[in-house]
Amino acid sequence: MTDTASGLPPVPRPAEQPKQIVTPLSGRALLAAAVGTALVVAAVVTALWIGLTTGGSDPNRVTAQLEVLRIGLSLGLGGGGLFALYLAWRRQRSTDLALLQKERDQADVARAHALQERVAAENRAHQERVALATESDATARRITELFSKAVEHLGADEAPVRLGGLYALERLAQDNSEQRQTIVNVMCAYLRMPVDPLREPDEDPDAHRQWQREREVRLTAQRILTSHLRPGAEPGAPAATFWPGLDLDLTGAVLLEADFSDCHLHVLQLNGVTFVGTARFAGTTFAEDATFEDAAFTGEAQFGHATFAGRAQFRGMTFAASVGFAGAKFLRGARFEGTSFTADAGFDGARFARRAWFDKTVFARDAEFGSARFASDAEFRGAAFTGNARFVGTTFATKANFHGVAFRRDASFREAVFARDVSFQGAVFDGAIGLRDATFRKNAEFRGARFAQSPRVTAGQFPNGVPPELSEPTTPAEGGPPWPGRRRPPVSG
Repeated sequence: MTDTASGLPPVPRPAEQPKQIVTPLSGRALLAAAVGTALVVAAVVTALWIGLTTGGSDPNRVTAQLEVLRIGLSLGLGGGGLFALYLAWRRQRSTDLALLQKERDQADVARAHALQERVAAENRAHQERVALATESDATARRITELFSKAVEHLGADEAPVRLGGLYALERLAQDNSEQRQTIVNVMCAYLRMPVDPLREPDEDPDAHRQWQREREVRLTAQRILTSHLRPGAEPGAPAATFWPGLDLDLTGAVLLEADFSDCHLHVLQLNGVTFVGTARFAGTTFAEDATFEDAAFTGEAQFGHATFAGRAQFRGMTFAASVGFAGAKFLRGARFEGTSFTADAGFDGARFARRAWFDKTVFARDAEFGSARFASDAEFRGAAFTGNARFVGTTFATKANFHGVAFRRDASFREAVFARDVSFQGAVFDGAIGLRDATFRKNAEFRGARFAQSPRVTAGQFPNGVPPELSEPTTPAEGGPPWPGRRRPPVSG
């Protein structure tokens, strides 16, 4: 059986306890009991009295009669007292049983009330769950409708409609944190759509206007993403606008004047991305691996004071303009093998906590590594420095490998510190090499190195004196100017 109103089982009635109260005596019964007791006593006294009066007027008999009378009266009074005590006991017993029954009744009422309250609480909880489920369904339907309409606007032909769709998605993500990743995926998918940003249709005014509108839509999508990836870094930016823990998949996308400065990026996939204009990553934190392989930078790349908490992958890339990693921190290794820097490359003050690979890297212009610190191995095997190479004040805490490196112009290692072994075996120095105040604490290998100008070193710079390769005659580099008037570099000390 169920309650038709609430759908819950009915409240059970408390079980009735048998009443054990003594049955009260009526007034007639009490009168009959009193009269009967008096008659019995009177009969006994009368019988004794008659028995004593039949024997004459003996004084002893008179005394006996008086004693019988006294005894009879005592019996009457005693019987009445016992009967009164009995009546009092019955009243007390009835009162006690009545109190006990009252307590049981109150306990039953309390249990029934508690049961009613519990059932009422269950009814309220059930109603709240039903209301919450109804509200959640309504919210989900509303979010779905808003999302569908915004995505539909994003696919419209008119640029203002697409802009409205982007802002609608941003507002929806701001108000519903559980929908942010999905909305970010949609925006990233829009940026991954193919476009040729390097070819502006100047001859066709309509096509040119269409391209300008598309450019504005893409810039807006980028600004929406980056504005919510900064944890309150901008002045006046509330922390509530920061969307943490998001994954951005921009593989193959075309980014225009990308500005990720001071952003905190969780997972960012940038393989094959084309950066048109200046790409800004100054002060950016890459929480996971940062992979830029096959990416193309058509303008400047700014990574100053960026933090790479994961591995930094820049292998096989080409930087068409200057690139700056000044003060950047590479916490889990940096790979620049086969990368081409066609303009100036700045790594001054950079920190490499793990191994750094610059094998076969081409520096077409000046390369600045001043005050950088390599806490682990530094690999520059086969690298080519077409411009000036500056390692002034650089610290190499472990091994440094410059095997086969080509220094086509000046190379300065002034005040550099080589804490472990360093190898310049087979290196080519077409310009001046500066080793003044450089410190070599372990082995320094210069076998097969060729110098166009004489390196000036002192024995005090090396733990075991000047390396033999620097104290013996050395052939100038091919194509380089001969040393004027001497066959070997000067060595002092």
